[in-house]
Amino acid sequence: MNGLSVGKAFHTAITAFRNCLKRFPVAVAFIFVFTAYLIRLTATNWKGEDRLLFVIGYYLSVGIVLSLTLHLWSEEVKRRLWKIGVQLAAHTLLIADAFILYHQCSPGHSWIEIGIAHAAVILAVGLSVFFLSFLREKNDIASWNFALSTVSSYIVTQLIGFILCAGTCLLLFSLHQLFGIHISKECYIYIYFLCTIALALTLFLGLLPQGAKKYDREPHSSEFLNGILHYLFLPLTAGYLAVLYVYATRILIRWELPTGWVSWLVVTLMTMCIAIEFGLYPTRFKEGKRFDNWVARWMPVLILPLLLLMTVGIVRRFNDYGITLNRLYLATLNGWFYIVCIGLFVTKARRINWIPISFAVIFLLTSVLPVNYVSISRNYLLKEVEATMTSTYKDTLPMNNEQYLDWLKTLPEKEALAVNSRLKKLEDFYCDQSIYRLVDKDVNYWTAKRYIIKEEAVVEDTVIVAGEDGDTIGLKKTYYRNLLTKRVNPLDISGTYTRVMLYDDTMYIFDLQAIKAGTIAFALPTDDVKETPDTAYVALQDLLEWDKQHNLTPQTLRCNRAGNKFVLTRFHLNTGDPAKKHSATLNFSGIHLKR
Repeated sequence: MNGLSVGKAFHTAITAFRNCLKRFPVAVAFIFVFTAYLIRLTATNWKGEDRLLFVIGYYLSVGIVLSLTLHLWSEEVKRRLWKIGVQLAAHTLLIADAFILYHQCSPGHSWIEIGIAHAAVILAVGLSVFFLSFLREKNDIASWNFALSTVSSYIVTQLIGFILCAGTCLLLFSLHQLFGIHISKECYIYIYFLCTIALALTLFLGLLPQGAKKYDREPHSSEFLNGILHYLFLPLTAGYLAVLYVYATRILIRWELPTGWVSWLVVTLMTMCIAIEFGLYPTRFKEGKRFDNWVARWMPVLILPLLLLMTVGIVRRFNDYGITLNRLYLATLNGWFYIVCIGLFVTKARRINWIPISFAVIFLLTSVLPVNYVSISRNYLLKEVEATMTSTYKDTLPMNNEQYLDWLKTLPEKEALAVNSRLKKLEDFYCDQSIYRLVDKDVNYWTAKRYIIKEEAVVEDTVIVAGEDGDTIGLKKTYYRNLLTKRVNPLDISGTYTRVMLYDDTMYIFDLQAIKAGTIAFALPTDDVKETPDTAYVALQDLLEWDKQHNLTPQTLRCNRAGNKFVLTRFHLNTGDPAKKHSATLNFSGIHLKR
């Protein structure tokens, strides 16, 4: 029996590989090229232009999904020229997109806009695998069965790949331990790629249903899945509904506005509702499933009042804080929830494929078009800043750093913080270079924020440390840090230096109570056992001041040995807790120049 079982499994695997090569030749080609590409990168230690490496990986990975979608769709098309034409056009667009992406990944472009747009496209292509071939079906049973079979096959083949990878790696490790055969670590990575990508994905494609099995219109249900839905998801959803209804009742009685968190709670509830709708779908076509049919139709109706609560919360956030990217997508999601709930009730939940399809379409429309949510939120922030400047600043633009700080000082603190935050977001998050007609590139928004906030407003967990002379040093927070490498000026290395040592995130542990005259003396460890470690000195007050600054250049510190110098490029000071006798730590990076 075991022999027969093994033989049958081997025959199934061989048949799957043959079907895969015949049915999905382009997808298989992409899989093997992608695997070879990853192996090549590993062999060369990922050397090359980061932007180019990323774009090639993006093209090959997306190409696998795109070719799979096109192959499944082409099985429904009888005209050969039409099939070939569409596939060539789609792959041409993918190549063009890769070229465009390569240029968009250059500095000065907003990664957030590029990333969201491509995420929307990839989601649409991925979902089309499950739905594109079944648009003409009278119901979604065939699509549901295909999706279940596809997901199950993917999980099984990935498990097979991981088991084969683990077994092969264990075999190689045994050869190394028992016989002293040298096996590089790269070999294990190669095996991982071959087993989990080349082998697993090829086997997965070969196991995809085809012909009559692809269009299995008989409703099948899993006892395991039904058990999870009926005894886990439904009780949790009911409890969730009850809690939110109690909260809604309370705010109605008190006549309060809902908090911002209520939106995400409703999002979670709707996600569970959609999952239940998909899980119950095939069982509802069997006789005697009145309860499942009732849940599928009326559960969305019960959620509708809570969607109104979510709407009120979103409107409140818009009124209080204005337009942001997150709120735009959240408001759109809220509107889509209304469509889903009403649509499920009106159609009695007879069709469900339209739910993910409509989500993908809306995501594409709001993210890919020239006028998208990223551009809307960016333009809103820019207009808000321009409006404030037009009404309060009468001098010539752009402002330099000093003019900017002086101008902020003339504004109310809340307004000044809002303007500074918007400008910082426009520069860092959106990479909007149009702000440079308003402010210079060297304007320091981190420093400006600390300049706006009055010293007395920063009061958190003050730690008092006694110095040698009886003076006290007040630390207003626990952590102080700075990365001093954004703008690196040429280092002054005048003099004769014989050696250079680099330190990367080196830790020094000390006691704040032992600080003498507010100076931290930290050892610079060396690998040479014959050499006495040097010591660098930094004033605690300097660290506190550097923590408040942004774009700070590397700082040169004196050393214990005459003629040596230490250039500090990064630090992270944890003050610990003197009252509990917890030690302080200084993590530092830098360059040690030795004579």
